[in-house]
Amino acid sequence: MTMNSPELQSWQVFQAARKYIGAERVARIFNRKVRSAYSWAQNPAFTEHRCKNPLDTLHALFTELDARGMAYVVQDALTFLASSIDDVDASEFKEPLPTITEEILADYTAISTLKDAIDERKSIDTIVFLGHEAEAEIQRTVAKYIQEQTKQKECCDD
Repeated sequence: MTMNSPELQSWQVFQAARKYIGAERVARIFNRKVRSAYSWAQNPAFTEHRCKNPLDTLHALFTELDARGMAYVVQDALTFLASSIDDVDASEFKEPLPTITEEILADYTAISTLKDAIDERKSIDTIVFLGHEAEAEIQRTVAKYIQEQTKQKECCDD
């Protein structure tokens, strides 16, 4: 199971962390006791007592922020978290559209929505959110272009 797998549960992240870096180090990272590292890694289907792990807590925080229209903060936080991984493209969080043309049209839509909101003198939070959305859309277009160019290069190199 990979980290990109939708079946991955938060406790499995801690199970892997405990296995590969050790419960003591996991506990030290979160400034908690070692028993917390073991507790976070327990499969909830087979345990009576399970404390909420930091990923579950972060998920709850992100859900609350999103519910209050702050999705751009969550997206920026995810980008920050992704920065801990070598060679991660933050635009991977949302799959690019099937063609570059569709991606470019989506860019126009996002920019047009931002322009309309500015023209209507919407709140600063709304403008910032739509600005982040437009930026993310453009990044997906760049990612799609790179994806297509890489495939074309691989095809021609054969």
